[in-house]
Amino acid sequence: MRRIAALGIVLALALAQVTWAPRLSIGGAFPNLVLIAVVVIIWMYGVRAGLAWACVGGVLLDLTASGPVGPHALALLAAAYATSLWARNLDRPNAVHAALTAGLGTVAYSVALVVTDGLLGTPAMDAGVVVRLTLAAAIYNAALAPFAIELIRRLRALVRDAPETA
Repeated sequence: MRRIAALGIVLALALAQVTWAPRLSIGGAFPNLVLIAVVVIIWMYGVRAGLAWACVGGVLLDLTASGPVGPHALALLAAAYATSLWARNLDRPNAVHAALTAGLGTVAYSVALVVTDGLLGTPAMDAGVVVRLTLAAAIYNAALAPFAIELIRRLRALVRDAPETA
């Protein structure tokens, strides 16, 4: 049941990312909600869960895009891997670690998308624009990650403390 609920949440985040999140753009960049979720999953539930949900979230993003299926999944896996390199060496993560890895994951995500687009021969943006948007998105995602971690912690506490129903 938890996996179905998690799938629903990741699906909702992917849909919000492609429909609602662009309206929150700052400097042309908008939050990558699925990437933030993957970073939070890695910190809260482990690397294996984060990599699995990166794959699922990436495919969901690919299905909403006009291009081929695969680039977003590959890019989210790159972000998850970059986060996992950091996460596996810490026992007690905090909000600063989540923020820094969200920024690092955003850079890995963007690099993977640019490389994949180049290999597929799809049109690419100017390199200067890509760098500016990547840095803006990295800052944006890094700023949101600590709030996402705290939200998940509180939701876990609510679920844990909820009375059992027969």
